[in-house]
Amino acid sequence: MAKQNSEYSTQLDLLTDYLFANRETILNAWRMRCASDPASPKHTNFSREEFNDQIPSLLNYLSQRIKGEKKNNNVLEFSEEHGLHRWQSGYSLSELSRELSHLYEVIQERFQAFLDQYPDTQVQVMTHAHRQLLQLAKDLNLGSILYFDQLRQTAAAEQVRTLENALKNLEEITKQRGEHLRQVSHDLRGNLGLISGATASLQLPKKESDRQKFLEMLAKNIRAAEDMLTQLMNYARLEAGQEVIENQPFDASELLQKIIKRFEGLAKTKKLKLNVDGPPKLLVVGDPMKIERIIQNLLLNALKYTEKGWVNVTWIQETDSRWQVSVQDTGPGLKEGVVSLLAQQLQPYVHSTSSHRQVEILDPEVPATRLSNKQSSENSGEGIGLFIVKRLCELLKANMEIETSEKGTLIRIRLLINQKQESHS
Repeated sequence: MAKQNSEYSTQLDLLTDYLFANRETILNAWRMRCASDPASPKHTNFSREEFNDQIPSLLNYLSQRIKGEKKNNNVLEFSEEHGLHRWQSGYSLSELSRELSHLYEVIQERFQAFLDQYPDTQVQVMTHAHRQLLQLAKDLNLGSILYFDQLRQTAAAEQVRTLENALKNLEEITKQRGEHLRQVSHDLRGNLGLISGATASLQLPKKESDRQKFLEMLAKNIRAAEDMLTQLMNYARLEAGQEVIENQPFDASELLQKIIKRFEGLAKTKKLKLNVDGPPKLLVVGDPMKIERIIQNLLLNALKYTEKGWVNVTWIQETDSRWQVSVQDTGPGLKEGVVSLLAQQLQPYVHSTSSHRQVEILDPEVPATRLSNKQSSENSGEGIGLFIVKRLCELLKANMEIETSEKGTLIRIRLLINQKQESHS
């Protein structure tokens, strides 16, 4: 009996020595088996260490179990780390399971090769070795595959939470947008009411000076109502997807100079400095009409809301693929609540060849209003211009940034140098 036990132990040692000597053969055969399997993931960019990951440590664990040595308490930890590595490398659960099955097959083939080389090996030795391989497979599956599945479930739950938060934000934006449009409708009705009142007053016998005041009030409110209706119609067209991009080569500097010149009268009337800074020539390919609408809306808001100080318009070519135009004023700034809501809806667009840092777009789903209550009442309805700017920026794949404080507001638009090229890519 003692002789049999000694021979049994000797053969176990011989088997583990054989497995150790064939470690590279096992690992190489495993990788080749996976590479030749059409259903296995092809990670040819893995280095030897990356592909093997925790498997050499688990092979050590197998040898310890075969020799009856103290169990390695870290086997589950090694298995979980292997599952995490495969998860981070983009494996699916079925791909991980298939890869591990190839490993078990290769080890079994080594067992058979050992038996072919040492045919006198006791049956109990090989039975014991296969039993320990089965235990390794159970531990590896428990640690690696189940942990992998937990990661997948956690990621799915995280996606659900993200979608729920996005839905809540969307509902809040829709609510805020609806409230704003109701406010615009209220302002429009108010203007129409004033028009009606002024018209009725003109029919009453009054002095010529009074009639002149009513005529001025009438003209002012008709213009305001007309502006609001035009803005609403423009926004409705954008929302309905009826706008078409018409790209063509043009000089952005020439276009901006032409737009700014049209606003010099308004700036002079309000005693504001309208400063301009940009290169004399900036050739781009894009939709000049839509860019003109963007700048018009931004300039109109800046000039109307700014009571004193200045309005700056600057432009520059940032990179080979992007150019930038900014409108800055010394007005009262945007409401903090509005800015917070906009900040929740960042949708950056970054050109694939752009070298500038990724920037944030403050998505004005809710048109921003100014801090001054007086100005809000006098210029109500103008905020819808930021709706239009936002939609036009989306259409042109442009970035929009907003910086605001009680000292003023800066709105920066980043556009493509070649919009036509981007549209075809």
